Amino acid sequence: MEKAVAAGKVRSIGHSNFESDRLEEVLTNSNIKPAILQVECHPYYQQNALKKRIDPYKTVIESWYPIGHGDKSLIEEPIFSEMAQKYGKTNVQIILRWHIQEGNIIFPKSTDPRHIKDNMDIFDFTLMDDEIRTIKELDKGARFFNMSLTEQETHLGQFVPAD
Repeated sequence: MEKAVAAGKVRSIGHSNFESDRLEEVLTNSNIKPAILQVECHPYYQQNALKKRIDPYKTVIESWYPIGHGDKSLIEEPIFSEMAQKYGKTNVQIILRWHIQEGNIIFPKSTDPRHIKDNMDIFDFTLMDDEIRTIKELDKGARFFNMSLTEQETHLGQFVPAD
């Protein structure tokens, strides 16, 4: 990958599902640090420890399953409903705005033109600091995708389902 950057074929390097000790192996042995680390990340699984590990390298999280793979219990959390009413938004828009304010990159998947429009309509409001803190309290360390880390790293280069 570093040779591809040097040859001008790509501008940056990213990794997917590197959350184990292999991440340190890559970070220690590479000249060009990954710009992006794509991992499962949503209010129930916020990846705070991983963010601390990659912060010194200026690597950022790209979230897959940003709305917990559409999990009803996550989307219908009362706090999201309360904030949605306050801001005139949907619960999903509140979650996506939280991601943006947390510095996560998101690509929420939808084939419904209304949802696509809604997913983009998150830049006309800002969640307050106390609202961000409330959402942080939702972190349960709960994944929706249950493949083990070893299995995930074995499947590098293959399609990984995303929201």
